[in-house]
Amino acid sequence: MRQLVLAALAACSALPAMAADFNPPLERMISNYIRPATAEFAEAAAALPASVAAVCSDTDAQAADSFKAAYAQTLRGFARVHFLRFGPLLDDDRLNRLAFLPDPRGIAQRQIRKIYAEKQPDALSADGLKSKSVAVQGLTALQLIAFDKEGSVVLGQPDADRDYTCGYAQAISENVASIAAALAAAWADPDGYSAVLLSAGPDSEAFRSSKEAMETVFNALVTGLIIVRDQDLLPALGASAEKARPHRFPFSRSGNGVLYLSSELGGIRDALLGFDLERRTPEDFRWIAGTLRFEFDNAQTYLDRLEPPLRQTFDEEGGYDQAAVLAITVKSIRDTVALELAGALGLAGGFNSLDGD
Repeated sequence: MRQLVLAALAACSALPAMAADFNPPLERMISNYIRPATAEFAEAAAALPASVAAVCSDTDAQAADSFKAAYAQTLRGFARVHFLRFGPLLDDDRLNRLAFLPDPRGIAQRQIRKIYAEKQPDALSADGLKSKSVAVQGLTALQLIAFDKEGSVVLGQPDADRDYTCGYAQAISENVASIAAALAAAWADPDGYSAVLLSAGPDSEAFRSSKEAMETVFNALVTGLIIVRDQDLLPALGASAEKARPHRFPFSRSGNGVLYLSSELGGIRDALLGFDLERRTPEDFRWIAGTLRFEFDNAQTYLDRLEPPLRQTFDEEGGYDQAAVLAITVKSIRDTVALELAGALGLAGGFNSLDGD
């Protein structure tokens, strides 16, 4: 694979377009995708605390449905930005505080059990949560205490821990809303990280050229595709249909597995196409943009055929086969981006930054 990348880079190294300023596509991505996407996430998360308070004060079906919808909207907003693994999303460990993923060993569940066993008072306020493990602060923790394994809302239902659960859920929701607002504000600030990306040069401590800045953003998109396949799909698929573990799909407990997968892939697609790199791609490589659109559309088609909630439906009506083909499609998208597009644009990298592939 690396030989293919190097060959593609070598083939394009003499093209004058490759030495051009990458600030214009970076500016387009910041203004056309990152700022509106983080603002939408912040707006959705801002509604989450009120929905928690409502379901905890009135346990009827309407309040439960409203909470479930608010949680899903917040999750959708997070999924569309979580691949932006640079700058503001990494500052203050925001990414892990928003969602502790992956968690194959059930660390969050064990730590939450301890919180409940000790009725820890600092779990009942957003400020208190900030000093605790990232595993118990965000959307993954809220899912564990607010939904049962069948995807039903149990938050606010009468049991011995009702009041404590409601207090803890309120703290998590306020924490998530606060982090989302800070993330959006950091990207909205014209003198913030966007200025770091757009002021690359010999005097910059972050990026020596706009090409370096572009490579950081570009490789985050590649890594996002790797995460979709290697962390979100393959563990759930297992080695065969008989060994599938649909509970390993992210956010499948709340019935949001398909929503999450669709939103993260859709976010990567919109961000990638938001660069409008077609105008910078040499004529021999203009086919790449059309191919990517086609492959992303195929991926969404397979997702549309998956019936939520996946924990209950995955072994029905060809769910496994659809997810397996989706994993193949995502790998194809990743290869097109990391090999063909990176080479066509003269960008170093395009590798999986999670394992150095």
